[in-house]
Amino acid sequence: MTHMVAALIAHDARLQFRYGIYAAYGVVAAIYVGLLLTFGPQVPTWAVAVLIFTDPAALGFFFLGALMMLERAEGVRTALAVTPVGATTYLSAKVVTLTGTALLACLAIVATHPSATNLPLLISTVALTSMQYVGLGVPIALRFRTVSGYLLGSAALLTPLIAPAFLALLEPFPTWLLVIPAVAQQRLLLIATGTPASAVEIALALVIAAAACAAALGFGRASLRKELGK
Repeated sequence: MTHMVAALIAHDARLQFRYGIYAAYGVVAAIYVGLLLTFGPQVPTWAVAVLIFTDPAALGFFFLGALMMLERAEGVRTALAVTPVGATTYLSAKVVTLTGTALLACLAIVATHPSATNLPLLISTVALTSMQYVGLGVPIALRFRTVSGYLLGSAALLTPLIAPAFLALLEPFPTWLLVIPAVAQQRLLLIATGTPASAVEIALALVIAAAACAAALGFGRASLRKELGK
């Protein structure tokens, strides 16, 4: 199983490179880095946290859908359906490659701005956020037939999921808002970049973010089983 996952990760990485996913991701990250280098200390740390949140959330979500549409067009999943590759292996490869890309982009962003005060928390939050939106993107992508259709249709579905994240900027912050996954994720990024918080707030936000991630991955896996089996 480990060898199969590693092989599919390598295969996914080649596909994403060929489809231009990495190039597109690199352009977006370069724009973010360029803005931070240009304006430097004038950019408040909360703005950096917001940029980091949108990177693994919105971008990972859209790139996953585009990738799955391209795979459909080339018959990739049809071919995989007659192999031992199941839903778990397929999803694992997508999670590893896209989350790895999100983490690299995140590190490039924080390297250009003196904002990261808790790098382990930052990395953990980005990973949980990226994995959640990869999981959510799978069942949505399965409902569309074209890249343009997915990008337009999924935007309406993604917006209400990430829009509440701005509630994390409220000060004083109502702790009960952490029950909303996007708020918990954004709050953790704010804390990782210097916003004061209690240990209880951090722990609660991490629990919510981890639970949302697990639920989304479970939903994505269940959706894929219809095509690829276990």
